[in-house]
Amino acid sequence: MKIYGIIGWKNSGKTGLMERLVAEITSRGHSVSTVKHVHHDVDLDQPGKDTYRHRAAGAREVVLASRHRFALMAEHRGPEPALLAVLARLAPVDLVLVEGYKRDAHSKLEVWRTETGQALIQPEDPLVRAVATDAQLPTEVQVPVLDLNDTAAVADFILHEVGLKTPPAAAESLRFGAAAAAFDRVIIIDWSASSGPSSAKPSADAIWIGEASAAGERTSYHRTRAAAELALRCMLAGQDRVLIGFDFPMGFPAGFAARLTGTASAQAVHAWLARAITDGPDNRNNRFAVAADINRQMGGPGPFWGCPAAAQGPYLSTLKRIDYAALGLVERREVERRVPRAQPVWKLYTTGSVGSQALVGLPVVHRLGLPVWPFDPPAPRMVAEVYPSLLAPAVSAAMGTAGGIKDEWQVRLLARALLQLSRSGDLDPLFAVPDAAREEGWILGAGYADRLAEALACA
Repeated sequence: MKIYGIIGWKNSGKTGLMERLVAEITSRGHSVSTVKHVHHDVDLDQPGKDTYRHRAAGAREVVLASRHRFALMAEHRGPEPALLAVLARLAPVDLVLVEGYKRDAHSKLEVWRTETGQALIQPEDPLVRAVATDAQLPTEVQVPVLDLNDTAAVADFILHEVGLKTPPAAAESLRFGAAAAAFDRVIIIDWSASSGPSSAKPSADAIWIGEASAAGERTSYHRTRAAAELALRCMLAGQDRVLIGFDFPMGFPAGFAARLTGTASAQAVHAWLARAITDGPDNRNNRFAVAADINRQMGGPGPFWGCPAAAQGPYLSTLKRIDYAALGLVERREVERRVPRAQPVWKLYTTGSVGSQALVGLPVVHRLGLPVWPFDPPAPRMVAEVYPSLLAPAVSAAMGTAGGIKDEWQVRLLARALLQLSRSGDLDPLFAVPDAAREEGWILGAGYADRLAEALACA
């Protein structure tokens, strides 16, 4: 999901512009959700109503459902939730317009009118990318100034900012060879599902990030997922064209998404996991409990398997004892059948436990709010699934010559190879995928290990 903010002082016209923007952008074929921040206590319920009584009795969440809509009321009973936590509750859409939260770290448009009697926010906030006004500004600004009453022009600016130029229906073209963007940078992340911080000394089986650009290459080591997510957000602060590759599955075998979320959408699973997974700053997380609950919903035990003995229970086993046919699922995605060395997404423990990496990694992907290929068409800033072991011979050769840590070499060399293919205009074939990828996801470069190796030789 793309996130864009609309900020301004009280009575500046933010809400009116939000209303017009929703109508304008949805008319162009994009799906839109909104978030509004208020500074006073708010309650949509009424004393005496059944739902109010449920909440007063101590229910943490209450859903009021009818034929045409439902409302979810949640009692957080603590500090005000952060914007990221609020966004994680939303179902996937193309764009979320956020009214308020003017101090949060996302791009924003400021609405300013003389009647507010307030100074401009923009000069003090580099994340304010434009000002919409119906008056002469009191001070000079170094960003575009838009006509507040020209809703189409404001919508044009926001859609250009977030890269939403193609209506979602155009995703039909991704089946065979949709054109890829030319990227300025490639970022590859070797993820970890560790339940505690990694060693203070850089080591394997931690989080490594490799980046390649015209400015050169660099790698960084991160002991926790929270630290890695923060570093990644800082790396994405600009507006250049970036390909981000995570080394865990973006999707699950066909049929899983619909059974878990009610819709055959991988991104609906991402949003579901963002709500279900808790992952602390010290890497403590509830992934095994979430997997067990999913297994229970599927009629378990299974499809997930593998856990420490202490986490074993009626719905999650330390060993694989699962009849996938009886569950109505398959063990391996189509791409994993084509890349046999890739582990199945259901595996949660010991070597190659990509299932655990996906459970704690997909919430991060969801929070980034970027297009995720192949569920979205290739875009100037996008996320994809990668498999660094496609370059195993080159990684082994580099380690034999220079030594070092395998994980670090993997992210460095794959970033280098993909950037070289982008520069030479040879990246497009890697985006041609079969129909199954639209629900299950796909490894970028699957079937093209030779081409990646050739790109390394040319870089």
